[in-house]
Amino acid sequence: MSDSVAVQSVGEIVDSAREYARRQIAAFVRRLQTRQQGQPLSARVKLTASTRSSTRLPVLAQANLYIGEQPVRAQVAAAFVHEASQALRARLGEQIARLTNPDRPRPWPTGGVELEFGCTVPVGQRKIVRRKSYRLTWCTPDHAALTMDVMDYDCHLFVDACTGQDSLIYRVGPTGYRLSRLVPLPPPPAPVTPLTIDPRPVPQLTAEEAVARLDSTELPYRFFRDAATGRGTVLYRRYDGHYGLITTDGTSGGQ
Repeated sequence: MSDSVAVQSVGEIVDSAREYARRQIAAFVRRLQTRQQGQPLSARVKLTASTRSSTRLPVLAQANLYIGEQPVRAQVAAAFVHEASQALRARLGEQIARLTNPDRPRPWPTGGVELEFGCTVPVGQRKIVRRKSYRLTWCTPDHAALTMDVMDYDCHLFVDACTGQDSLIYRVGPTGYRLSRLVPLPPPPAPVTPLTIDPRPVPQLTAEEAVARLDSTELPYRFFRDAATGRGTVLYRRYDGHYGLITTDGTSGGQ
């Protein structure tokens, strides 16, 4: 089973550490496959070692697992590969539990697993180093919250099926879930997920203006209406201290 778990590494990570990570995730996959009655599973692990001497948690571990057609993702940061591998296995267990019980929101704050990678880049030197364009899914806020949880995202951009608005769900506040739409509207009807609604209008910005606003805060992302397309867009902080930009490709898919 260990050979079916692919491990990629970036930076100085020794072979024995990669093999330890492989064994940890392979054991998790093997146990999960038994519960899934032999359903084929595939997994991919990426280990990244920071080259910055000031980084508090220099190892980032990420796992992508497919259960049939359902993707599951987990990401953790730690001081050492062994610690990160164990935390990654535990985190995957949390993701599967959330997927198995979609009506039970994941606790917030999560606690127990450190997710901060710790890389910083001074203001003025941060750049958009990755741009990702997606066909946004039409779904309910409940479904968007589930996707955010099982993919270990900080936020999730989607089209609210109740309103047709480009929307963002993210983790914050007393309930752990907040919904922001391009145009503020009443709460969705009877959501299962306990969420609060952001009443503020989403600003219309260029990508450069969004960078300037995020530079002036310690927030992990900025949701805005793209000045060129009028669509919902997210600028977010990457693990390397720079920025990534999530946009829509102009179409939206069904749930």
